[in-house]
Amino acid sequence: MGHDLDELRNALIASWPSLLEELLGKPSRRTARQWRWNRRGSLSAVMSGAKAGTWFDHAAGSGGGPFELIARERGGDWRDAADWARAWLGLPAWAPAERTNAPVVEIVLAPPASDLDPAEQHRIARRAAQAQWEHAGPADPDQAYLRRKGVQPFGIRMDMGATLIIPLIDLDGTIQSIQRIYEDGTKRYLSGGAKADHFALIGGPLESAPAILLCEGWATGATAHAATDLPVVAAMDAGNLVRVAPLVQARFPEATLVILADNDLKPGRDTNPGVAAATAAARATQSLLAIPSIPGDFNDLAAACGIDAVRDAIWAAAPLAPLTPTYPLAILDLTSIRATLDDQVAEFMADVAAHWTADPLDADWEPAAPPWASASPDGAVEQRESACS
Repeated sequence: MGHDLDELRNALIASWPSLLEELLGKPSRRTARQWRWNRRGSLSAVMSGAKAGTWFDHAAGSGGGPFELIARERGGDWRDAADWARAWLGLPAWAPAERTNAPVVEIVLAPPASDLDPAEQHRIARRAAQAQWEHAGPADPDQAYLRRKGVQPFGIRMDMGATLIIPLIDLDGTIQSIQRIYEDGTKRYLSGGAKADHFALIGGPLESAPAILLCEGWATGATAHAATDLPVVAAMDAGNLVRVAPLVQARFPEATLVILADNDLKPGRDTNPGVAAATAAARATQSLLAIPSIPGDFNDLAAACGIDAVRDAIWAAAPLAPLTPTYPLAILDLTSIRATLDDQVAEFMADVAAHWTADPLDADWEPAAPPWASASPDGAVEQRESACS
């Protein structure tokens, strides 16, 4: 029984933000380290660090861990708190005999997550993630974050506190962890959850898709799906994008992969982490690469230039240029150099003439979907109108 309580306590701590909102409602103040309730913030809960999963009511002079908070808010003793916790997490109830004969034990705080084996942390978090997903309802399209980003929920869920629940799955579709997005845009991952090699899926299924888009954040993926009607794999961040792309390619070798970069260009910074990561992912998988024409991600591009600009940029995705050879180039004589230069100048002037004879203001012109995408542009337009309505 003691081991079962420890496991149950760790599962509750892994679901700590959701549990707090279930029992106490939305906090009056919230930071990455601490949430507070009541008019003067007298009740505080620790959200990160070695003491994550603990709380203290300064007005009442009481505190503890998850079981103590459940018992305080719902009444009863530790057995009642444990029964409610198992039901809330979607776990089977204890057998009556096991519950009746169990000795009364002292409830102690869980050890820091670093004291647990990583595989055990992932297992506990996986069960907590699946339970939170089961308890959540459909996301409201009018939720503040969705409204601000101008995207539809596309199947994600929402808890009672209007916090979005985004499942992170593996290639078999098993939920491994979750990302929570609050109405103010704050993002949190499940404590102890495995993010590496996992992703959020928008649209699908992947098995029958002629092309698969890969990006970093969920809102970027929702925007790309609305623009193209193609399935999107959102790896959550740049580092995981490089990890996930080869896994998707290995599982779906016949699909064309298109990597959607975040354009992290900033004044005074020479590096562009988003483009660098996307380029590395595209090169590792021989994928196409699309980069927003302005700083930001594709959701930022939609906000600034409209959803059509997103579609056009993705349709224009191109393979990477070959790497610069590391061996020295052949040395040409002066006659050969002049002949090569004349050919290149003639080719350039022909391109210039063709460009200026084209009519860029033709109102009936619209870029066609590339051959790797079977999604019809008309269908994508309908989806975009729905997404931005």
